[in-house]
Order: sequence, then C-alpha cells, then structure tokens
Amino acid sequence: MLTPSGQQLLLAANDIISNWQHVNESISHLRQHTLRFGIEPSVSEHYLPALTKPIIEQDLLSSVHTVEMGSNQLVKQVLAGQLDLAISGNLDQTLDERLAVTPLRPFKFRILASPEHPLAKADHPTFEEALKSPFVLLNATYLNKLVFRQLAGQLSIDPQVIFESDSSTLIRGLVKENLALGFVSDITVPGSSHNDGLVEIPFDDVQVPSVHINMIRRAHQFPIGLVKQVMDIIEQTFDTKDAKESSSN
Repeated sequence: MLTPSGQQLLLAANDIISNWQHVNESISHLRQHTLRFGIEPSVSEHYLPALTKPIIEQDLLSSVHTVEMGSNQLVKQVLAGQLDLAISGNLDQTLDERLAVTPLRPFKFRILASPEHPLAKADHPTFEEALKSPFVLLNATYLNKLVFRQLAGQLSIDPQVIFESDSSTLIRGLVKENLALGFVSDITVPGSSHNDGLVEIPFDDVQVPSVHINMIRRAHQFPIGLVKQVMDIIEQTFDTKDAKESSSN
C-alpha cells in the first residue's frame, strides 16, 4: 500500500516513462526521416490538396505518412505518441496542456437547409426556431455534434436528431431531400452549398464557443528537421489559401 506521497511519486514516474518512450519513438522516426501526420476529414477536403503540392515539391511525400480521423481521435493519438503532428478542429477550452498548439484559423457554424424549408425563407432565422425541426449531424468524432449540443443546451431544448453519420455527403443529401436541417461548419469547399442548391443560414441568438483549426503536437517534442519542414508548409499553406479566399469574397 503506497502512502499519498508514494502515489504522487508513482504518477510522476509514469509520466516520465511515458514521455521517455514518446521521445524515443520521435527520435527513431527522425532517424528514419518519417513523420506520422493526422488530419480531420473536413479539414482534409478543403486543405490537403494545397498542402500536398509543396510536400511533393520539397520531395517529402514518401516521408510523410498521412491518416484521416475525427478530431477527438487525433488528439488522443498525438498524446499517445502514435502521431507526430495533426491538424484538427478543436474547442479552445478542451485542449490538453500536454499539447503544443498553433492556431491556424477560426471557423464558424451554419444551419444547412433545403431551399424549400421554411427557415430558408425566414427574414431573421434563429437557432431556437431551427430546433423546432429535426436535424441530421456528423457523429461524435466531429466537433459539430458537441457544439450543436452545447448551443441547444443554452436554450434548454432537447433537439430532435434523426440521424448521425461520418459522411458529410450523406448529411447534405438528407438535407437536400428536405428531410431535416443540417448543422455544419464553414470548413467546406467554397461554393459547395450553392453547387447542390442548399442554403447556409447564419444565426446570432446563441453564443457559439470559440473553435479553431489547430496544428497540434506533443509539447515536449522540439520541432526540428522533417517536423519543422512540415510545420512551416502547413502554416504557409493556410496563410496563402485563406488570403486568396478572403480576397475573392
């Protein structure tokens, strides 16, 4: 039986051992000139083509192993040392202090509706009014569901969610058939809602939490070599792409 001091020492020792293992893994990958990189699918759809171009131009494609997964899983895998670097959408207050975080851009949320839905024709639609209708959502691996539940909680309303999916294409299809409203972020290909005839509806009657696309890595991992190269590519790509889109709007 450990004393309280012994229990505290054991926790500290386990942290040291875990960090030591992660450092060894990182050093091993640096020696092999490989990087394990994760990206959230909704972010990937919008940014991965632009990110891939400089990676190819700098002859790094064979060294960067990319996987897609939801934001919650990305954070877990970075903390566990299974990923070296990730791009993920995160609620600012939920990020772990063991992570080094570089904000890349904020993003906003919209209600997605068929042009035939009454909300699409309203003069000043509100989130409270929208909650009178059923919704379809991306599932719990994405931030959309968490933010949606938080906003409904502000209004003390239990929303009617008829379907959850990991496919944004399926969500848009259900909305297009006017079966439900959708709740989406603006991390989408520009103009996509117009291409399939859907309407993106803003709202301002609830306080939306601060949400960012972040580049994350373990805090004790010093960015050198390949990690630093890819981090520079990510920051430059986001700056350039967002600047182009802002100037075209």
